[in-house]
Amino acid sequence: MNLKLRLNLIITVTLLLVIVIGAVLTIKNARNNIQAEIASTAILAVHMFDAEISALRGQELPILKSGSFFHLRDLKNVRHLKIDFFDTSGNLQDSNRVKTSVHTNDPPDWFINTMDTVTGTLLSTSQPVFIANQHIGKLVITPDISYEIIEEWQETKGILVLLSIFFLVVNIVVYFAVSIALRPIDNIIAALTELEHGNLASRLPRFTLPELSSISDKFNIMAETLQSSIENNHHLSQQLIRLQEDERKNLAQELHDEIGQHLTAIHMDASAIKGAKTIDSAQASATAIDAVVKRMMEIVHTMLQRLRPSDLDELGLDAALKELVSTWLERNPNVGLDLHISGNFINLDDALLISVYRLVQECLTNIARYADATRITISVKEENQHIYMIINDDGNGFDHTIQAKGFGLVGMKERVEGLAGKFELQTAINEGVTIIIELPCAIEGKQ
Repeated sequence: MNLKLRLNLIITVTLLLVIVIGAVLTIKNARNNIQAEIASTAILAVHMFDAEISALRGQELPILKSGSFFHLRDLKNVRHLKIDFFDTSGNLQDSNRVKTSVHTNDPPDWFINTMDTVTGTLLSTSQPVFIANQHIGKLVITPDISYEIIEEWQETKGILVLLSIFFLVVNIVVYFAVSIALRPIDNIIAALTELEHGNLASRLPRFTLPELSSISDKFNIMAETLQSSIENNHHLSQQLIRLQEDERKNLAQELHDEIGQHLTAIHMDASAIKGAKTIDSAQASATAIDAVVKRMMEIVHTMLQRLRPSDLDELGLDAALKELVSTWLERNPNVGLDLHISGNFINLDDALLISVYRLVQECLTNIARYADATRITISVKEENQHIYMIINDDGNGFDHTIQAKGFGLVGMKERVEGLAGKFELQTAINEGVTIIIELPCAIEGKQ
């Protein structure tokens, strides 16, 4: 069941409940009115006939026999009471009830049955009639609610018809009102479908209803964020591919220029040793080979450090960072650098340790290339199952509102967020750069 039908069903049930309660109260009120009307009429009739009977007590019996005592037929308009006079033998002598035509608008049986419960609370009244101390019969007054039921049914029927019309009109109005109010949902579903099919430029219009307008704003922000993230991911993928190719190109170049050249020198010296006629010339070639091999070992060590810092595996993060900083300072002797390391980095995940090392390495590379800094402060601290890093320099800084085109800062942020960490950049032109990083020590998925 969709939302529109559900809302209409709730409103319909609520209205129906209100109408039922209203109908019950109306019928109850009708019963009370009938009861009050019949009771008051019966009391009045009893008092009147008591007075009449008292007046007849002074009459002589022969005179009374010559005519009707009470002329009850003249009281046929008293519809709420049935008044009968019976003689001492129980024969009906006079009554106000005459035959009436059948009503064409008689109430339905359920209404009559409901109203008939009033009769049980209204009892017949019997008045003995004595003339000249002689019992000549009795006067019986019986409540009759048939006419009152007809009157009350006409009033109740009118109220029920009005309630039914009200029920139908309100339901129709509510149905169209809900349909109009929920019409923007079609736009929302269409926009979500566009996103599902890859149209990241899909946006929602601003709706009139504040709630739906808030949904529209949140959706558009989400779509913009998603579009920006996917575009950034595509950009990063291209950057990674280029970096991989550049790294392979550099390695191939170094292998060709450095290792190849030295291997050629070794080959030539080895050939000289094979053709040497004196021990001195052989020793000179061997010495040359030894120097070339040492240089090759240095080159290989440098290449391995670029691929994977050996100090990190052998000595731990503390020593690896100190070695990284020391090497960097040898190439940048005019920069002052303070390194602060604290905490326990033992038994941490290898991906986390290499990430900390690469983040510091990338910061130093960026500072050397762009910052023109004179003072750098690096703080790496392990505390409460988190690693906190702060890298600050007093260099040129830059406008952080302009998205960087390079891979450095973007790659650092992606690396941190990939480890469920937090990355914060604080910078402005000529005010240096401060990078604040928080990494959880427990990596999701690590057993």
